[in-house]
Amino acid sequence: ALFLLLVLAGAGLPHLLARALPAPAGPPADAILVLTGGENRIQEGYRAWREGKGRELCILGTGGGARLERILPGRPSLSPEDLRRLHVESWSENTLENAYSAKGVVSERKFARVILVTSGYHMPRAYLTLRAVLPRSVSISVIPVGSDWKAWGAFARTLRHYFVEGWKYWWYRVFLYWE
Repeated sequence: ALFLLLVLAGAGLPHLLARALPAPAGPPADAILVLTGGENRIQEGYRAWREGKGRELCILGTGGGARLERILPGRPSLSPEDLRRLHVESWSENTLENAYSAKGVVSERKFARVILVTSGYHMPRAYLTLRAVLPRSVSISVIPVGSDWKAWGAFARTLRHYFVEGWKYWWYRVFLYWE
């Protein structure tokens, strides 16, 4: 019983700590960084960008051959100015590679404030990784994306995601310490 309690607490603690991460506030961030791989992430990042929460939108980890018109919700028509502020990156395949891809964009464009958009269950590890890779001078706020609870089996799937991601957080914490 004690072992089970420790296992559950170990998985849950990162998610409790993530609740204290800063939400976007004040003037628009330099960029919104969307980590792909989960439901509704791109849509939420795009919505925040259209609402003016960030000047540029970077969609990271789309996979090879991804085209803009296939990954944006509703395939909106974008002005040439908007297209210059929207970036799609396809080489990164995991959270650490997403962070290094973001570092390249942040350094190249000299961003000081970014917004991280990813699933709520992925947020603790994604924030930890981005914070470890980006310069300390870069401010990171977060928009966690909730799961679609209407889909069949979503509750059990989401609980499993939270559990697995909680333990991945601790593995990354050790890994990034030695990195």
